[in-house]
Amino acid sequence: MAFRLFKSQTVNVVVLGLLVATPAGAFIMHVGPSHWPRFLWACITISLFAATFHYWRLLKMQEAPVSTIAAAAQGYVELYGKASTATPLRTPFHGIPCVWYRAWVYANQQSPRGAEYFFDNRLLEYTESQSTLILSDDSGQCEVDLSGAEVIYYEARTWRKNNHRYVEQYLPANQNIYVIGHLDTRHELLHPSALNQAVSARLKDMKSRPQQLLNQYDHNLNGEIDMDEWEKARQDVIHQVKSSHAMQAHTGSFMLSKPADGHMFLISAKSPTQLRLRHQQWLMAYLIIAIALLVFSLMRV
Repeated sequence: MAFRLFKSQTVNVVVLGLLVATPAGAFIMHVGPSHWPRFLWACITISLFAATFHYWRLLKMQEAPVSTIAAAAQGYVELYGKASTATPLRTPFHGIPCVWYRAWVYANQQSPRGAEYFFDNRLLEYTESQSTLILSDDSGQCEVDLSGAEVIYYEARTWRKNNHRYVEQYLPANQNIYVIGHLDTRHELLHPSALNQAVSARLKDMKSRPQQLLNQYDHNLNGEIDMDEWEKARQDVIHQVKSSHAMQAHTGSFMLSKPADGHMFLISAKSPTQLRLRHQQWLMAYLIIAIALLVFSLMRV
């Protein structure tokens, strides 16, 4: 699907620009009334493209199952939780605590025409954070590799100093973020030798507390642990060791990253509900524009 190549903010900026530039260009070029339908149909096509894009985004968000981190299965998932980093991270210019940033420095010189005019707008420096962030919810946590992610609804600051323009975009630290991507939950299996060692250690500990062992496994109440009762204790210990290993693996080594199959990899400072509402609003806006232009075009026939 070609929509995978586009980012939502880029689509909105380009589409709105075209919707303004197309009729403005026709007016400036003194296009006759006989040619107006072409421009109207061009605007209708552009609006329908944008509406379809936002509808596709909504469908993709619904494809990803909503899950807590601990209950998430491997694959394409949707997570929402608090973002942090293993080591403190700050924006390069203002030193704002964050979990991700990108920053630009431009060389600007003010024109004699006024403060709003600048020339020599050259990019001098670009930097972007490379560290992974940690996403946490009430059930657990996972790492998020930001490589290749579309980050939206971030905080941004722009200011000028000494003929330079500084731009920072960042996600503040310790705030909730919404992530769609591929979650890798594969973990190393417990090696048989490690299993046997852990089981032996627990059984030895149980033997050191004979009264507790009798209370728990002396089912025939003869004051001794026979072979069947000891086997039951051993099986219980094996189950406990495996469960403990699974729990440690489940809470300590998740990694969410860009899907290899081209699915959307999105990180948003807005909640899932807010993001869906925003796409619905854009979808309705573009449909209204397309319908209004279509009605206007038909009225001129």
